[in-house]
Amino acid sequence: MKRIFIIIISIIYVICISLLIFKYTEEKIDRFNPLVKRQWSYAKVPNSEYPDKLSTKEIEEIQDYKDIESFDENGKKNSYLLDFKGFNPSEKYVKIDHKGKWVFFIDYISKAEYEKRIKQ
Repeated sequence: MKRIFIIIISIIYVICISLLIFKYTEEKIDRFNPLVKRQWSYAKVPNSEYPDKLSTKEIEEIQDYKDIESFDENGKKNSYLLDFKGFNPSEKYVKIDHKGKWVFFIDYISKAEYEKRIKQ
């Protein structure tokens, strides 16, 4: 009886530790998960009309994109939010190469291309 109790407690312990690890490393797991496909998505990000007037800290903060809503190539909203860094504070629309929540890279695009992809 004592042995079964120890096995059950051990299994519960392993499950709890696994859930905590997955909670904080979800995007890293997406990178290697063979069930998640790599795809292109499109998103609108915060920007600044006057990047020359921003301090270095403000430029870094405005380009640290968090919880960005994205749309796949068919214009359907993705079921998750993306986090990534940008490199041009004056641009507003991005094309994102990602696998799940893991972002490989972004490319800034025009408003016309963004609207064309979203309205399909």
